[in-house]
Amino acid sequence: MTDREHEVAAYDEAASLVDRVTDFVATSLDDGVPVVTISRPAHRHAVEALLVERAVDVDRARRDGRLTTLDADEAMARFLVDGRPDPDLFAAFVAALVPAGGRGVSAFGEMVAVLWERGEVAAALELESLWNTALATHPVRLLCAYSGDLLADADLADVATMCGLHDHVSLAGLHPGSGGTGTDVDVALSSVHLPVPAAVRAVRGFVRDALAGWGLDHLVGDAVLITSELATNAVTHGGSPFRTSLVRDGDVVRVSVEDGSSAWPRHQRALPDDQEGRGMAIVAVLSRRTGCDPTVGGKVAWAELSA
Repeated sequence: MTDREHEVAAYDEAASLVDRVTDFVATSLDDGVPVVTISRPAHRHAVEALLVERAVDVDRARRDGRLTTLDADEAMARFLVDGRPDPDLFAAFVAALVPAGGRGVSAFGEMVAVLWERGEVAAALELESLWNTALATHPVRLLCAYSGDLLADADLADVATMCGLHDHVSLAGLHPGSGGTGTDVDVALSSVHLPVPAAVRAVRGFVRDALAGWGLDHLVGDAVLITSELATNAVTHGGSPFRTSLVRDGDVVRVSVEDGSSAWPRHQRALPDDQEGRGMAIVAVLSRRTGCDPTVGGKVAWAELSA
């Protein structure tokens, strides 16, 4: 087990989260690692029930001090001041659970998700950052979790910041659907996608549906391939969540992928046996015009197709 790790998992439904957390807790206990969970009552009870089904003696683990279960709201009451996490109070909270220099602990926490759902996004991000500060001196393997639907509707810059505060971004269950909203009949905007491979697959459906709705089925093949390459660039090279848009203007359709990374897409010279490195060359061949523009938090890469 890694002594210090900060991972976030986005879940598609509560059952997927319960499965993931149950595996996390059971594996840690099997490895002799104490566990702390800080969650909502419904999720805590569901995890404990599933642990019992898997022959884990939850009551004994709790009596032996190997399993500590806390309520997210009650835990936050120990260190929130005027709705924001107080650094000193939070440090004391962590120290009480994981003494510095002690043995490692696995921890699952939903406090950040609770704050985010309340609209206290800044407080949630501050808490994520404080966890990273705590992990510098306390051996904790921390798993956070957010609803995929919650992140899908969030501000891209906020999601990018959240992802950047974690060592790993993963999914519990399926990637949430692409969603999609139209500000008018000629604009389609996807939800925010996380920097995971499944996001690239998810956004393809969004592009197909948008173009089919405009009666432009003949563009689907090229547009899907272009979007896949731009999205892959955001995930693989930028490590960033992204949002896709399609804009129809006369006889032109512009496909754009906005992300929170400053890593610019580059044309590479791929050798015949290389498996990668042709993405932007493919985009250039399939489109009439391509480009990349800076944004406040990152960039937007785009390509235009003739309708």
